[in-house]
Amino acid sequence: MANPNSSVDVRQHLQATVFGALGDGLLDEACHLARIEHYKVPTLLCAAGQEPDYLRLVVRGTIDAIARNALGEEFSFGLITPGGWATWLNCFMETPPEHDFYSSASACFIALPAAEVRTLCERHPKLYPLVIRQIGRRMRLLLEWTGQSVLVGPLQRMAKLLYVLALEQQAQGNLATLHVTQARLASMALCSRQTANTLLGELAERGLITSAYRRFEVPDLMRLAAFADANSLA
Repeated sequence: MANPNSSVDVRQHLQATVFGALGDGLLDEACHLARIEHYKVPTLLCAAGQEPDYLRLVVRGTIDAIARNALGEEFSFGLITPGGWATWLNCFMETPPEHDFYSSASACFIALPAAEVRTLCERHPKLYPLVIRQIGRRMRLLLEWTGQSVLVGPLQRMAKLLYVLALEQQAQGNLATLHVTQARLASMALCSRQTANTLLGELAERGLITSAYRRFEVPDLMRLAAFADANSLA
């Protein structure tokens, strides 16, 4: 639900994005377009085949991209965490996405009308390189994950997934906190929860991660990356 009386500082959040990179004029326009959304329970934001009405910046919680196969089985392939947008690519595509977007429980977003965002970019063309850079970064991480996944075993695939998620969540320095559940990791890795539990337990035994409620701590991100990219587990 939209809540214009929210205590969220819209300007502060948008200033840290591409809208704050080109001066106060553009930032003022973006703030004028913004509305605050709060969701207490998981909620469908945009269904497959539906053109997105809003570009959403995650303030709290997550936005999950869900795909389905021909049997109707669901799997997650994109988790957008605080500071991320859902999504720039869909904002400019001529065809609607083929997957659903869901909010998590206890979520808060800053939503800007997609049509107005496109108009804003037309008035401020210097936005385009900044947006393309963000899209390119997500694509690079996706290709890195999918390309490496076919070359190594399940344990290293899970390690790589955690590393890519840490980069996606804009980890600072060599220490990372991943706000993701074990169930969501299993869905993204296309494995059962039991398998995910086993793999995550082994990574914890190796000292590469520690687990907590709805999150994982990575004490040494570079060590996790080295393990994920190693030619063998020896």
